[in-house]
Amino acid sequence: MGFTHEQQGRLQKEIDILAQYFPSFSFINSGGNVCLEGWMNTNSRNNYKLRLYVPQDIPYSVPDVVIVSPTSLRDYSGMLLTDHGASGSMHLLTPRDGYPKICTYKSTNWNSNVTFYKVLMKVRLWLEALDGHKSNGLPLDYYLKHQ
Repeated sequence: MGFTHEQQGRLQKEIDILAQYFPSFSFINSGGNVCLEGWMNTNSRNNYKLRLYVPQDIPYSVPDVVIVSPTSLRDYSGMLLTDHGASGSMHLLTPRDGYPKICTYKSTNWNSNVTFYKVLMKVRLWLEALDGHKSNGLPLDYYLKHQ
């Protein structure tokens, strides 16, 4: 995928920010898509490998973020997160490439000034909410507001 000069500049800024705050994230090519992949650890000491798909029209679209590990991630009741499909109460969108896709922003609330750092901070909060859900069964809606 080719990016314009302006987009390449934006990607460099994104890389610089993530190198400071999320240093485990690096670029990969996944099925012809440019992605950032890295690990996040929660306060409960759970480790999650995440993939952020760089939109072709960066910075004008919300990037998709999926959980690639652990595979077969399940909710409190044992249901696969991918089986929830798009779920408002779980803050999930339709899975991508077989992985659960986290809802970070409604497209109507997105603007081109939002960085991948801010997206990943929201993912970090989502992961904490998931850990809470897995311990008590409350939906992620209990912990998170819709944005």
